[in-house]
Amino acid sequence: MISLPQVRTELERVTRELTLFNAHGLHARPAAEFVNCVLLFESRVTLHAKGKQYPADRILEILLAGLHCGDTFALEVEGPDAEQAAARIASLPMFRREQSDTRMRSRRQRREALIRRESCSL
Repeated sequence: MISLPQVRTELERVTRELTLFNAHGLHARPAAEFVNCVLLFESRVTLHAKGKQYPADRILEILLAGLHCGDTFALEVEGPDAEQAAARIASLPMFRREQSDTRMRSRRQRREALIRRESCSL
């Protein structure tokens, strides 16, 4: 019988509490951004929201979580790169208040400019 050396990787477990600051909630585009970020890592990521668990590597599951602006949830990451995954996910603009405010301000400014331009051409 041949005995192979067992390679044992250390599994980290990280839990973070995140708040969604995207003004329109976690709809298709930000959910896709979230899932794409999760898929960059080996670790298993689970979203805990409203008393349920959602695997974070599936966009439909993330959409089913029904997160809205201001909702807080727990992010559980388990695997060899858990700390890096949790830090990268937490750095997404949808979870940073100042980034979200800036994006909303620039959208509002573009919309106002468009309205001014349309009213000037009438």
